[in-house]
Amino acid sequence: MAEYARKKAALKIQPRPLGGQLRLAKSTVSNLFRYQSRDAPERPLSLGHFNEVIALDRAARTLDVEGLATFESIVGHCLPQGFLPPVTPELKHITIGGATVGIGIESTGFRHGFVHDALREAEVLLPDGDIVTCNARNEHADLFRGLPNSYGTLGYILRARLALIPARPFVHLRIEPFDSPPAFLDAMQQATARDEIDFVEGLFFEDRRFYLMTGCFTDEVPQVDDILREHIFYRLVQTRKDVYLATADYIFRYDPEWFWNLPDAPFYSLFRRYAPRRFRNSGFYTRYAAWKNRLRDWIPALAPTATEPLIQDWEVPWDKADELVEFCLQEVKLDGRPWAVVPIRTPGQPTLYPVAANQLYFNLGCYCQVRKAEGREPYYHSNIMDRKCFELGGIKMLYSSTFLGPAEFDARFNGEAYRALKAKYDPRGKAPDLYEKVVLKAG
Repeated sequence: MAEYARKKAALKIQPRPLGGQLRLAKSTVSNLFRYQSRDAPERPLSLGHFNEVIALDRAARTLDVEGLATFESIVGHCLPQGFLPPVTPELKHITIGGATVGIGIESTGFRHGFVHDALREAEVLLPDGDIVTCNARNEHADLFRGLPNSYGTLGYILRARLALIPARPFVHLRIEPFDSPPAFLDAMQQATARDEIDFVEGLFFEDRRFYLMTGCFTDEVPQVDDILREHIFYRLVQTRKDVYLATADYIFRYDPEWFWNLPDAPFYSLFRRYAPRRFRNSGFYTRYAAWKNRLRDWIPALAPTATEPLIQDWEVPWDKADELVEFCLQEVKLDGRPWAVVPIRTPGQPTLYPVAANQLYFNLGCYCQVRKAEGREPYYHSNIMDRKCFELGGIKMLYSSTFLGPAEFDARFNGEAYRALKAKYDPRGKAPDLYEKVVLKAG
């Protein structure tokens, strides 16, 4: 805490004399996926040194951690002591601050909600340079409730205090196949009511194969499956009834392939098997993909068949899940790669992400490149999936591109409440507003 206090004191005087809009300059890779190029920050602020775990309180089951600490470092600190954050995203380099002011999900969400539902207190650097402490009961409780889905436009988290849950060293994952959406969804819903289950998720394919995965923490396993070098996780679960993983490997199971973006080719097979561990993570792959795209801009002949990103998450009320599944199976082709699903139930409704408290939602995710739809609008698949999600009374995450107009964006993400928070915590507009940040080409 003393080192954190020193860094905070040094930071507090820095933003005030600077002009232009404040935006975060990160030292870690970004886990925001904007399809189009973005403008450079006018006023970059580096908080990269706020990246340490501060203290774990075993009695209180809480963790104090700086805002740009990655979940890789958080898990590395907590798991050997028998704890984890209740919801831990599957990419190692997501930061706790980013997953809180964004929306973070995982296969524990049916019981624990979103990443931000574990937040107990936050110290926030406001855009004008002031630092405030907020929690659910103090004078800044409105900011506390408004942080999720604000994407740094109300301020940046310097320190977070999180609730923790007990964890064990291994996860036993049971896989059950289905051949129809109703049976798959019914079994998944039933699994969320079973007290002995710690993780619930699923994968399904365009040939109508569905796989329900339910997992439990355990102290011992008969074997430990290797999903860093020997197996690709989403392929392994298609061939087994039981998968046994070290807990950290399960938590970050999609990180080695950046979900399913690492191509299947002889070079990549060798890369999976022999590359140093420091290269076998989503952060390295993101940097590599950015480099490859720049090279293709310089040498157009290297460009592959026309593709576009479909990297999105959508949530609909559970009774609309079957309709969303059928729609995506009919309208979007992933060429053999899976759709990913998790059930989510949040204990409280955040101000800027208006999902109903204590209601089960169906989260559908896609994380790959798809073939462009010939003769259609750019980013056609994202747009039709967005429209279907909204038609079903759902909501989408904003970590990736969205194409809503200002009025519809306002209506879907509680624009009136956002403007009140913005007027209170950023009255001089030192940070971009939410629509500018996540929809327009800004930062």
